Amino acid sequence: MSDMNCPACHQTGKIHTGNYHYTESGLQNVWLMGVEIFECDCGENFAFIPCVQELHKLIAQILLKQENQLSGREIRFLRKHMGMKAKDFAERLGVKNVTVSRWEQGDIIPPKTIDLLIRFFYASEMNLSKIAAAITKIKFKKRTKGQKESPINFPIDRIKKHSCAVNA
Repeated sequence: MSDMNCPACHQTGKIHTGNYHYTESGLQNVWLMGVEIFECDCGENFAFIPCVQELHKLIAQILLKQENQLSGREIRFLRKHMGMKAKDFAERLGVKNVTVSRWEQGDIIPPKTIDLLIRFFYASEMNLSKIAAAITKIKFKKRTKGQKESPINFPIDRIKKHSCAVNA
């Protein structure tokens, strides 16, 4: 464990390795395991997350392969990871913008065929042909309205740091 000055109160806080509830992704079910976490007595806490883009790519791949239908938050995560506005996403899927909004808010659950379309669309846009092949083998479990997402416990050491090095 090491020390660091808190960016909020400037007092000394502690850095330790542990599990971190990664809500910054927009998902409520992602836990990063083995990540460095800063904690201060003032209540400030955050994780040192390497290669966020690589992390989001790997989380997306987990979502694409899961048997549960995608939740609204998961659909929003995939859309945002593709860098698409809801209007453009809706247009590409052949639905109305309000429909995407209702999915993402959890007001309605898209049919399994649309869920598959979203997964294939993401895989196509992100050049993930191997994932697309895996999607065809999924045996879907129907999602009910209000059903919680399955937890994602992600070991941070799975991130390939060399793949997200910034060229200076």
